[in-house]
Amino acid sequence: MKIIDTHIHIFEKPYSDLFNNSHIRDGMEGELHLYEEYRKKYAIEAAFVICYDEGHCPGNSAYVKTLTGSRPWIYSFGYVKPGIHFGADSKKIIAAGHFGISCYLQRDDPGVWLKTSDFSWLQENNIPLSLTVWPHQCAALYELLREHPRLAVLINHLGRPQLKDGKLDIESYKQVLALSGFENVYVKLSGFYAFSEKGWSFPQSDLFPVLDLLKENFAAGRLMFASDFSPVLEFNTYKQTLEMLRDYNGFSEEELSNIYCSNAKKIIR
Repeated sequence: MKIIDTHIHIFEKPYSDLFNNSHIRDGMEGELHLYEEYRKKYAIEAAFVICYDEGHCPGNSAYVKTLTGSRPWIYSFGYVKPGIHFGADSKKIIAAGHFGISCYLQRDDPGVWLKTSDFSWLQENNIPLSLTVWPHQCAALYELLREHPRLAVLINHLGRPQLKDGKLDIESYKQVLALSGFENVYVKLSGFYAFSEKGWSFPQSDLFPVLDLLKENFAAGRLMFASDFSPVLEFNTYKQTLEMLRDYNGFSEEELSNIYCSNAKKIIR
């Protein structure tokens, strides 16, 4: 089966210090080399590289852009910080040659900027927005999408579902599911390790009810496979991230083909 991985990171410095014998420890281009080995082994034809210009690699967007010329499999989403300059900064990122926009909302961000920033340019030019958002911020996102219903938004990490004692906080998660009314909103099936109460224990089956809800509301045509390489490697192997959706056992082969590849091709087109 062909695969397009819709959420990976390639940092110029190692993300983790946990892998003493892996390529990740090799410094510059270590993560890149490791992912290219995965591409060969698992027939990954393309990947959305989600840039993050905070933390240990503040120049990540510029670094990733240097990789794209010789690696056509990379579709880079340049980092833009939320705020009043979002519209202007997005234009700069796209002018620099990135494919899309990467944006992260911190948990305490009320999302007001979603209502006050200019997203019309992204919609008019079919620029996809990869968005890390919490459920309580999705009401503001909903209002944004009412104004810009053709804006392509890729929701990261299942929309950050919250579990307590093995049960989903369904009331908050309903705000994520409400976004299914907009035909250009997609959800990346990634980050299981971060939200499961089972942590690293594979498969993180306590999140399978979340997949039930996403399938019911978005259908398989707007769900996408995403590994979250390399952060996921602290918890699961890359092969396990690929097998997670098969372990769920709730998708047909045709649906899996859409989730692993065809849906991402819609964004690329």
